[in-house]
Amino acid sequence: MATTAAAEQTSSTPSTPGQGPAQTGRRVYVETPVEAFTTPTPHALSPIIYLERCKGGCMINKGSTNDARQNQSTIPTQPGAHMVQEYQNAAGLTGTAADAEWNAVLTCMKEVYSPFNVMVTDVKPTTGVSFHLALLAGNPGDIGLGNDILGIAPLAGDCSPQDNVISFSFANHHSKQDPQRVFNLCWTAAQESAHAFGLDHEFAFQDGSSSCRDPMTYRSDCGGQRFYRNEVATCGEFEARPCKCGGTQNSHLKIQSVFGPGTPTTGNPTVNVTLPLPNTTLGAVVAAQAGSKRGVSRVELFLNGFKWAEAKGAGFGANGQANPSPYTITVPQNVPNSIIDVQVRAYDDLGGFTDSAKVTVTKGAACDPSVDSCAKGQKCEGGRCFWDPPSGEIGDECTYGQFCKSLMCAGTADEQICTQECIPGVNDSCPENLDCVMQSPGKGVCFFGGEDGGCCSVNRDSNGWMPGAFGALLFGIFVVLRPRRRGR
Repeated sequence: MATTAAAEQTSSTPSTPGQGPAQTGRRVYVETPVEAFTTPTPHALSPIIYLERCKGGCMINKGSTNDARQNQSTIPTQPGAHMVQEYQNAAGLTGTAADAEWNAVLTCMKEVYSPFNVMVTDVKPTTGVSFHLALLAGNPGDIGLGNDILGIAPLAGDCSPQDNVISFSFANHHSKQDPQRVFNLCWTAAQESAHAFGLDHEFAFQDGSSSCRDPMTYRSDCGGQRFYRNEVATCGEFEARPCKCGGTQNSHLKIQSVFGPGTPTTGNPTVNVTLPLPNTTLGAVVAAQAGSKRGVSRVELFLNGFKWAEAKGAGFGANGQANPSPYTITVPQNVPNSIIDVQVRAYDDLGGFTDSAKVTVTKGAACDPSVDSCAKGQKCEGGRCFWDPPSGEIGDECTYGQFCKSLMCAGTADEQICTQECIPGVNDSCPENLDCVMQSPGKGVCFFGGEDGGCCSVNRDSNGWMPGAFGALLFGIFVVLRPRRRGR
């Protein structure tokens, strides 16, 4: 069967699902029995993705199995051989005249797949070598399909990754007037090739945001270059549905599980603090500019080397996420008075990050080591209040969260330990000798097991002092369990 989806070819302003610009084509997959693939699973897939522009035309043969080495595919609608026409650029030109646009699409595909142990190339592999053939040329009519199709590929019925598959991305059927033509050609080729590796279509991420920034999307809420995101997503075309082979999908982790990790070529984010200015006072907010080719997923505020707050990455619009984008982070009111080195750290969705240069300012007066003016557990040196780097492991005794590497200190009235979030009922959710104590459905914290009942709260000092960014990580109540202690 064919699963279909709209594939807009023009940029758009943010929209609700299915309410983007006029539909101009569909990117689809065809659910295909595993017996129709040439290489049985499990097996080690070839890491070669061959991007084919069909110079002089490509002859594709209809067959009962998929074998790129023989130019054979189950996708053509009619028996026999089918000629796919050569790649044309936006001006309708082929050959060397189309090289500039072709090379831009090739670069985009290399960047999209760079986080994985994959080689994207437009040089045909030698005879007998396995590879994925990502055909980027021609029109859907070349293989008997309707004019509403932009791309198509087989997807194994069990979502297993398959070798020697041909995915079709009909370059000559994409809009030649589209200002984002290169990104949209890349979108089609990335989505269709990934179907061969077992990926479904994505609808929305767990935080409710649109999947429009991932090539497995059908949505037009945003544009720009799309990357396989390291985020859990629901599947679907115009509405959410369970994924074909599981409840949710993480496209980055799915492809990484097939090929292993690579080295992203897009670089880490850039970031700089724009407010406050050096040698001034710390105000209510810190402002920064941060950007990344992949997009910034979040920014974090560090004061004297410790994280105090964070902000989500900027939204993605018609041209993707602005690079750089402005950020404003509220400074928690309970930051103690002292000399303060301000830094902002910017992350992308893969965990790559960059720290800004330090900006030194003052809040109130410099701290005095002879006066207890810093936060619980902090030292005062050189006029600065600061914590030592966290050293507490999960299960170690603690009296404040910043002692713990997990930044979480919780327990009973008699005992607090460094802990972490966990999922009740999931094996290995906590380290050995600790149980996952439920706090709410699907959420818990790791603590010593026991039979006693009761309740307790997360440890805080007498002033209720805690950096705002971490307060949200801690649960307020959980069952009191029998006291046990583990030394630091």
